[in-house]
Amino acid sequence: MIRVSLLVWALAALIPAQATTLGRASFDDLVQKSTGIVRGRVLSSYAASRGSIIDTYYRIQVVDRWKGSASTQVEIRVPGGTFNGQQQNYSGAPQLTEGATYVFFLWTGPSGVTQLLGLSQGVLDVSTDPAGNIVVSSEVTDALMVDASGQATSPQALRMKLTDFSSRVSAALKGAANNQ
Repeated sequence: MIRVSLLVWALAALIPAQATTLGRASFDDLVQKSTGIVRGRVLSSYAASRGSIIDTYYRIQVVDRWKGSASTQVEIRVPGGTFNGQQQNYSGAPQLTEGATYVFFLWTGPSGVTQLLGLSQGVLDVSTDPAGNIVVSSEVTDALMVDASGQATSPQALRMKLTDFSSRVSAALKGAANNQ
């Protein structure tokens, strides 16, 4: 029994722990800070390593665009995944499903790599309600979330019709343009 306990402890110590703390982003923060906002379908994915870090790359077919360059496809890097038999999971990093459609708040840095803004905060599920309306909603994250003062807080749930989402994004972008 002691040997089993020691073995379990030793294996647990070898597994890298990736804890994530996210700053809670409001809807307007996501709109303003993103370099691109698109609705798209996940076409494919693959994992790759950067040293000891594993990332999953998703190729997205753009269906609608509210902000950003007019490309028809985009590749998004998300931390975590499985590569060469090794798996890494990051709290707060979404796992996207091939063939599914999402709304993405994207950020492309100086290196040219495109990522989700705020990890899981930067992806909204797309579904159809019983009345036939396309609806976007936020997924639940298991990451620790903090407010601007660093106090632990809970994520704000978001659920609205795609038409209302489009109007809110347009209004936020127009408001930002008027403030410049």
